[in-house]
Amino acid sequence: MKKILAKKLNYGDTIGVVGVSNSLKLNNRYEDLKKAENFLLSKGFKIKKGKYIEEDYYGSAGTNKQKSEDLMEMFKDDEVKAIICLEGGQTCNTFIDLLDYEEIKKHPKIITGYSDITVLLQAIYKKTGLVTFHGESFIHFGENDAEEKYKEFEQTFINKKIGKFETGIKKVIRSGNVDGELVGTNLGCMMYLIGTEYFPDMQDKIWLIESYRTSPNECQRRFAHLKQIGVFDKVKGIVIGYNYDLQKDGEVYPQMEDILLEYTKEYKFPIIKCNDFGHKMVNGVIPIGVNAKIDTDNCKIKIEDNFLEN
Repeated sequence: MKKILAKKLNYGDTIGVVGVSNSLKLNNRYEDLKKAENFLLSKGFKIKKGKYIEEDYYGSAGTNKQKSEDLMEMFKDDEVKAIICLEGGQTCNTFIDLLDYEEIKKHPKIITGYSDITVLLQAIYKKTGLVTFHGESFIHFGENDAEEKYKEFEQTFINKKIGKFETGIKKVIRSGNVDGELVGTNLGCMMYLIGTEYFPDMQDKIWLIESYRTSPNECQRRFAHLKQIGVFDKVKGIVIGYNYDLQKDGEVYPQMEDILLEYTKEYKFPIIKCNDFGHKMVNGVIPIGVNAKIDTDNCKIKIEDNFLEN
């Protein structure tokens, strides 16, 4: 499928925000929404909130119909230049069948988020070819480290440059120099897509992996599953990001990279570890669907394709 690039963001543009997973009510994030809105307004942007953004349906940000209507309205509105998803959760996969992917193709624009929003980003890229972006969800611009998070946002979407994903410190787990198309990022959410039309063809891909609330046993179960269905036979490389539960206590647990290395010991694809994307941290913005190069000789990752138009 032909790749589609959104246009870069400019100061003064309108940013749309929609709830696609958890509701505000579920974790009482109403105040964070106000803070995030005021923060981005202070940076010179206009904000358009989805009609159903404060809805709650069993902990989700509205019914599946409401979520799909809000998202499609943002794509169709030519004033909206970028869409930031409200926050992650557990129900992003419940409404992706209702989206009009042909309409999304006609109105390409930046869409970004992380965690459960991985499901939406992968679905849109798979069905349309539109390059999507792992990055902060809207609600996180209402937190104390908003300025640091905004630097990454501005660097990518305004200046068309990659920030900490390229410049952050990397560790080589298994060596090898490869290039391939980026897919990812949340491991558990990617696995919800297995067996559906939205799961990417993993042939020659570089897989970005991060997790939240994942135990060593859960890592083993997931990696065994991926091995059994042949994913490790196809990928060209894996980049492991920050894994909050495993790393938060000073790495007293076996780490994801150690478990992955054990479960893929008969393979030769390179594995890189970094702390440039994940939960409870400042996320580097990463374009999903573009080609990148893993260079373990120099311990670097480099985006090789354009990811936004002027």
